[in-house]
Amino acid sequence: MTLQNSSILALNCYANLTCQYFVDYPRMYKIESSTNSRLYFLQNKMPPPSQTCCISNTTRLFERLRNTTNSMITISVTKPRCLLMDNDNLLVTIEQTSSAPSYLDRFNPTKLIRQEHISIDSKVTNLAYFNSRYYIGIDTNQTISVFTHDNTSNTLKFINNINTNSALAMADVRDMIFLDNGQTMIVASSANKLLFFFSLINNTNYMMQYTIQLNYTTPHGLYRVNDSFFYVVSWNSNSVYEYHYNQTTSNWTEKLFVNAGSHIMIDDCNRRWLTVFGYGIRVYDEYGNNLENWNLGSGYFDSLLLENDVVILSNQAQSTITRLDPQITCDDN
Repeated sequence: MTLQNSSILALNCYANLTCQYFVDYPRMYKIESSTNSRLYFLQNKMPPPSQTCCISNTTRLFERLRNTTNSMITISVTKPRCLLMDNDNLLVTIEQTSSAPSYLDRFNPTKLIRQEHISIDSKVTNLAYFNSRYYIGIDTNQTISVFTHDNTSNTLKFINNINTNSALAMADVRDMIFLDNGQTMIVASSANKLLFFFSLINNTNYMMQYTIQLNYTTPHGLYRVNDSFFYVVSWNSNSVYEYHYNQTTSNWTEKLFVNAGSHIMIDDCNRRWLTVFGYGIRVYDEYGNNLENWNLGSGYFDSLLLENDVVILSNQAQSTITRLDPQITCDDN
């Protein structure tokens, strides 16, 4: 079957011989000019205009979220951590068990029906996903193991480990993000207050280039805004810092954003959603002005936003994952 006859609408192919494919177009997007990528529209169907903001009324949105009793779904999952969507449109998390094995779980995001429960023969810390690869922090040897998913056997296929290969090792690996289409990987190393910067050698092989020593403890959550701007969240202090790359000095500059949060995400209205482990959700605008607070209780580890502001929450203390559907659409502002 040729690509023109497939369900793939577009391919974004890069100089490192990888491609990102689209079977539908996101509601919000930004097309950036790049010298190391090329975008192909296989069906001659251009994406519709990007929507800048679906639900702009924050108060209205949270009123609906607080009244989702009839549509709320909660399931039991042992100590779930990071939440993400993979290329199969499945919700993914890892279970941080007290001892090996740990597990990677994949769910239908609409009903939270578990599709797979895959054993990992190590105690895990955190999870990232890029170019159809799972990057999993391993607690026992302070490394990052890279896996692909085998759709035939529904197992994880090990590819390689990522280490610093120096006397300065990662300690308690937390979030990982990728810049410049995977040419740079940044890793939060919680125990020694460092950000590790790796450069791509080939495939999923990365070499450590340099570190940034931080002035605060337990860097944990990372969020990429663009290739020259990302956030770091400190777990112990519940503080969020922003980092901007200075082209003149070739350095990253640090600035305190707000004192709240354990993980951060940005919605299509440019609001910053902070998951606070001992509280719930706090929302800020891009300047750090508080827009909304939602006290859900303790134990909430991560959150994920889906289409029409459906919220997925992982709770380590209660060993649950919850789906909240405000049942609101872009027309309901």
